[in-house]
Amino acid sequence: MRVKTIISLLTVIMLAIFLAGCDDVPQQEINDANAALDAAKKAGADKYVPEKYNAAKQALDKAMAVVKEEESAMFGSFDEARTLLAEAKSSAEDAAKAVAAKKEQVKGEAEALLAQIPDKVKAAESAWRKAPRGKGTRDALQQMKAEIEQAAAQQAEVNTALSNGDYLTAKQKAQTISKK
Repeated sequence: MRVKTIISLLTVIMLAIFLAGCDDVPQQEINDANAALDAAKKAGADKYVPEKYNAAKQALDKAMAVVKEEESAMFGSFDEARTLLAEAKSSAEDAAKAVAAKKEQVKGEAEALLAQIPDKVKAAESAWRKAPRGKGTRDALQQMKAEIEQAAAQQAEVNTALSNGDYLTAKQKAQTISKK
């Protein structure tokens, strides 16, 4: 009878040690980090501050790799994963906060480029008028004129992109027009 009691007591102690060594998967932290990354993406961080967004995504990916590794371990500890998840969440929140300032900067740049377009179109038209006319220049001059008219027409596209809040597209279109 004594042997059974000792074996039972040892079994209970071993079970308690085993259960104490098992840490739970930090599901709430995973959910919080994923939500912060999703919020950053919805704010446009992947477009306006991609370096910050990618850093947050990499931290989350690394944390998830640690979670997966610890889940398969006999006595998994998720302390490192919790630290990485907190870092991922913080990085994602920082990326989301940085979007507003970056949008304003890009918007200002797009507006500045847009303001220059009419002068550039006038300069191109002036150059077109002064271009030498003669044998073999007709096609080149027609192409030039078409590009000038197209550049003038694309100003409306830049304005539309600006009014829709798509500042990156507006800036890119304005840069394209300015280069022409």
